[in-house]
Amino acid sequence: MKKVMAIFGAALLLAGVATSCNKKCECKLYVAGVVTTTSEQELDKDTYKSCSELNTIVDINGTKNGLECKSKLF
Repeated sequence: MKKVMAIFGAALLLAGVATSCNKKCECKLYVAGVVTTTSEQELDKDTYKSCSELNTIVDINGTKNGLECKSKLF
């Protein structure tokens, strides 16, 4: 059981390190609720610490407008 817990802990640690070092975001631009473009953005370490800081989504009458960014794993 200790071996299983050690492997599980190591996997969690590796996953945490991999996502914290990731500085690329996948961003979608919404206009009237429709994705118009998808792009990859690299974070500037001095300005932004996470992809969610790039989000500028505004809900107008139930439709998304703006930029929505998420971390890109690889």
